[in-house]
Amino acid sequence: MTRQFDVYPNPSRRGVEERPYLVTIQASLWDEMMTRLCVPLIDEKFLRPQERLNPLFPVKGRALYFHPLEIVGVPVRLLRQPVANLEEYRYQIIGALDLVFCGHMT
Repeated sequence: MTRQFDVYPNPSRRGVEERPYLVTIQASLWDEMMTRLCVPLIDEKFLRPQERLNPLFPVKGRALYFHPLEIVGVPVRLLRQPVANLEEYRYQIIGALDLVFCGHMT
């Protein structure tokens, strides 16, 4: 079972240097689905972060930016063992998603 805001190693071989991790953003209401909506965490070298859109999170000793403009559906079977959970950053994550979908922060 994946939890909302779990962080997983990026299962894609392409782009893993730029996007080493994915954050699940899907609510547990949809746990029966075979995919999870995820947002990549991106290394600063590959992104010009915008403060509200791209909050910075620490994951396994690295500072990585949340990039909600690259939301992707990932098969659950590819998400192995979570390495972290970003629940404590819920409001920054929801704020960034709100900015993408509604054009403002909650």
